[in-house]
Amino acid sequence: MPEKRPPFFKESRERVLIAGVSILAVLAAFEVGQTYQQHKHPQSLADQVISRITSGEPRSPQAGVLNQAAIEAMLKVTGDRWSNYFPTTSASTFDQSLEGQYSGVGIWLRKSESGLLEVSSVQPKSPAANAKIEVLDRLSNIDGADVSGESVSNAIAALRGIAGSTVTLDFVRNKIRYRVLVTRSNVLTGDVTAVALSKNIVDIQVSSISMHTADDVAAALVKYPHSNGVVLDLRDNPGGILSQAVSIASQFLPKGAIVSYDPKDGPEQILQSTNLSPDPAPLVVLINKGTASSAEIIAGALQDRNRAVILGSRSYGKGTVQEITTLSDGSQLEITVANYQLPSGRTIDRKGITPDLEANDPGEIAKAVSILGGLTAGSK
Repeated sequence: MPEKRPPFFKESRERVLIAGVSILAVLAAFEVGQTYQQHKHPQSLADQVISRITSGEPRSPQAGVLNQAAIEAMLKVTGDRWSNYFPTTSASTFDQSLEGQYSGVGIWLRKSESGLLEVSSVQPKSPAANAKIEVLDRLSNIDGADVSGESVSNAIAALRGIAGSTVTLDFVRNKIRYRVLVTRSNVLTGDVTAVALSKNIVDIQVSSISMHTADDVAAALVKYPHSNGVVLDLRDNPGGILSQAVSIASQFLPKGAIVSYDPKDGPEQILQSTNLSPDPAPLVVLINKGTASSAEIIAGALQDRNRAVILGSRSYGKGTVQEITTLSDGSQLEITVANYQLPSGRTIDRKGITPDLEANDPGEIAKAVSILGGLTAGSK
């Protein structure tokens, strides 16, 4: 029997044709900024091939499918696993994730160093959380279709669907394969969860960083008395919107640098706190190997400026800046433009944040409370 494939994956015949176009697109990618014999051929080499296939090949794929394959091949040539292309359908679902609500299973995906799809975050109380899916699990199949070599955008499109519909997912964890049947639901990202730990100590868990996360952290600080301390839990936080991360860090930091980067096509960008009255409570930040990107910036800035004790295990080490460009058809191109630098000048990429104190997940909250007790006593 032929392999079962959902409609959003390409049929095998299209894959063969796309592979040919992709190879030519790769060659064309090395000539970015130039045209192919411009005085004779106004089209690029890739455009010529796409035009020829769509006009002459029987049952040829649509030009949009070939264009997507060519773009993904060019991104692959860069060797940058953080660059992505989001077709118009995927772009809208990506935007919904950042805005805070979508219909799906409740996981974020990224490419691993080996180029496979891995879980970068699991939304609390989501279908994925209920199914016991974990950060760093490798996604191998969706509804029987192999997705190990698929782009992040294709996998996102496959995971999204009408609330109440089901999807079968295959994962690999510690070289052991497992399968789960998940029912999609309307997921409110609900990035921030706060709870009082003891007298005047609040635990604020930030699971990812989307458009309203900084406001939610501020609201938690107002709601819960915390003169004896704050535990800011960034474990398994994959990052998100940089400006929101800067705003979160600024709630605890006075005026001064938080992060900077120097893009090739523009002036150096220095993002700073302008807060004249930051929250003065003692602060412990929890991190682990799933803490990445802009979540690492929060932890790193607080550490560099001696504002918090960083507790846990070394973070993921994703320290590059991506910019998103909306193309003429509404699709989006996400490309890496620079490396982050923390206030001390150190970089995060492939290094991560080393905690001030090592601890394992099961006992970290209790240890954080103990540290806050010592900090409070020392300040009196």
